Amino acid sequence: MTAKKITGKSKLAKAVETNDDTREHLDLVTPNKKAKLKAYRLYDDDISRLKKITATMNRESHRHISETAAIRALLVLGSNATGERLLNALRKTI
Repeated sequence: MTAKKITGKSKLAKAVETNDDTREHLDLVTPNKKAKLKAYRLYDDDISRLKKITATMNRESHRHISETAAIRALLVLGSNATGERLLNALRKTI
């Protein structure tokens, strides 16, 4: 039996090799926002309030909600509140 002549390209290499024009090009959206690390100091009673709020949110939700997500939700609620209401809440914490 005679040996096959080696041409340098296998059938697999030819099958995998494709033109760039035939590949599908997806325009993926790049995220515009990047999280910035910011640390805050909270008193013990503030931490207990945050844990209570997070526990309440977790009871109502079908997935786990972190304390960071709870803080973000509270920031959205605070942005919709009036200045007077926020000052009253601040007075209660002092």
